[in-house]
Order: sequence, then structure tokens, then C-alpha cells
Amino acid sequence: MSGICSVRYATIAALGMLAILWGQAGAAPPLVAAQVLEIRVLATQVQQGQGGRYEVLYSMEVLSVLKKTSRLEPGDIIRVRSYGQSNQVRERGWLGTAYLDPDPNAAGPDAGSQFVVAGQGEGLVDMPPAPPSLKFTIWPAKKGGQ
Repeated sequence: MSGICSVRYATIAALGMLAILWGQAGAAPPLVAAQVLEIRVLATQVQQGQGGRYEVLYSMEVLSVLKKTSRLEPGDIIRVRSYGQSNQVRERGWLGTAYLDPDPNAAGPDAGSQFVVAGQGEGLVDMPPAPPSLKFTIWPAKKGGQ
């Protein structure tokens, strides 16, 4: 009888672990993104879209570069477009990791600093307790094109 109870408990424990892992899998950041940056939100503009979704335009400061395909460096200011629900909007001062792709609608001289959030709007992730590189350098602001 105790063998049957042990099997039942083991099965319930295994199913519980699978349920936990399944729930965490949906919260993973996108694996494919052109840029992966640690950023700080400087400004947020929110516009009501269709179907209860919001279009959000962020101004962000690059704190560190984890993966890049362009000339971004710490201290650069970028513009990021995102879509989502109102509770997904990141406020001024928010720090996190941004998974970004180049903005297909970008034009003009600032096109290289305009991005969209990768992963269907789920590419803005809270920063872990320590940056992944275990180094964190804040570069001084750029002056007059230097």
C-alpha cells in the first residue's frame, strides 16, 4: 500500500514541477533579437490603439550592450516602439534588458537609433539583480558629437 502512495506522490510532484516549468516558459524573453541592451527609460509616450492595445514610444538610454548588430554604445539615446496593454508600459526611470530589432518604418538620419521591441512586445524584461556581464559601467554623456 505504501508503494502505491509513493508512486502517487511522485507523480503529483512531477506534474507540479512540469506545471511550474510550463508557466515559466511563456515568460522567457525572445531568443532572436538584433540588439540586446541594458537600458533606462528616459521618456514614455502612450497612444491608444485598436482593440485595447496601446502604441508606446520610448526614449531610452543605453547602459550596456550585450549583443549588437549596429554601432550602439553605452550612453547613446535610442527610440523604441512597442505595443501592448496599459499595464505593460514601462515608466520613466525603469531599468531593464531590451531585446530589440531595427524599426522597419525608420527613416532619416536617426534611422540607426530607432528600434521595435522583439518578441511581440515581450522584449522588455526586468533587469536581473546583477547585470549578466557582472560589470556595470556608466559612461559619461557624449558632448557635441565627440
